[in-house]
Amino acid sequence: MIVCKKCGNQNPDGETFCTSCRAFLEWSGEKVVEAPPEPLPLPPTPEPQPDFVDRVKQAVGLDRPKTAETPPPTSAVASPLPPAPPASSFASSPPVVAPPTQAPIPPAPQTGPAPIAAVAPRVADIPPARLPQAVAPAAERPRQAPKIDTATGQRFKPGDLICGQCGAGNSPERHFCQRCGANLSQAVVGKTPWYRKLFPARQPVAAGDRSAIKVSAGPSRAGTVFRFIALGLVAVVVLAYLAVPSVKTKVNNSVSSAYTAARRHFSPVYDPVRPTSATSSSAVGTHPARLVIDLLKPTYWAANTATDKQPMLKLVFSSPVDLDRILVTSGAAQDFATLARPKDVHLVFSDKSTADLTFKDDPNPQAYDLAAKQVTYVEIHIVTTYASAQSSDVAVNEVEFFKLE
Repeated sequence: MIVCKKCGNQNPDGETFCTSCRAFLEWSGEKVVEAPPEPLPLPPTPEPQPDFVDRVKQAVGLDRPKTAETPPPTSAVASPLPPAPPASSFASSPPVVAPPTQAPIPPAPQTGPAPIAAVAPRVADIPPARLPQAVAPAAERPRQAPKIDTATGQRFKPGDLICGQCGAGNSPERHFCQRCGANLSQAVVGKTPWYRKLFPARQPVAAGDRSAIKVSAGPSRAGTVFRFIALGLVAVVVLAYLAVPSVKTKVNNSVSSAYTAARRHFSPVYDPVRPTSATSSSAVGTHPARLVIDLLKPTYWAANTATDKQPMLKLVFSSPVDLDRILVTSGAAQDFATLARPKDVHLVFSDKSTADLTFKDDPNPQAYDLAAKQVTYVEIHIVTTYASAQSSDVAVNEVEFFKLE
């Protein structure tokens, strides 16, 4: 047996680590030789039970021991013989017969097991007595309280003390957990969920109040009227959508706008839409309107605001398209500050819908959202500009359009 010095645990021979604290027994263990157990005392030899014949003899008294006759002393003198009786007395008295001599009864055979002879152990075989050595007490280890899984779907009331050991709910006046007995001084106080503030939990009817509940045999008349009115409104809206084109168009546009806004907010993926041609109300020299759609940064379109107060660009598409974004690069490329830049613009689409935008005075591309469906052209009217001290010409570098994928 190996005794661990750290925790005092008794380990069987051959163990390398303590089965309690997992300490290395070569360093922290001490081997103790156990004294052999004392031999068990021999059982008493049972007395032989008499058989049937012996019991019969004991009943009739034939097994009594014979009294030993005392032999006469050797020093005593023989007494004279008594006188012989007369002959007449021999004739009249019956003959005397000596009693038969009783043979000795042999001992009954033993029916039990043969007695075991006690063998005294030799002195050399007895190991010397050895007192157990004292073991230093190990440091007390903190015991972890058992963690009990909370029952599925358990609900806590607002203000309940939630046990940190087992997770059970306790009423606020308790000091110890009703399940595991842990101290509730550090317990978490249950709070009311946010949704319960909007939708309070339905309280069960108290005992004795059920008699006041009126059980309805069917839906009330007011509920029936409300259902008929709701069904009538739904039918009117459906008929108006199918029969009136303006209502149908307005509903479709509203639904499409809502869907586009949701896609633009959550997962915007855009595809470019290229115009096939570009014209303008006026142009300066070698800067025609087609240069705003050539995707080349050094080139740009320019118009003189002295002769054309509100220059206009018209971009045409080969087929009806949806426009959800416009990307504008203002200015004259490398000479950004030498020419004026558009500020307030008014867009007119082929379906007569319009949109007003305000551009930033920035040489980098600027993106703005649109909501035009199935249009074939777009007119961009420059209303105001960011003026330049060097020239009255207004310039636009590039105009690009995109649609949601």
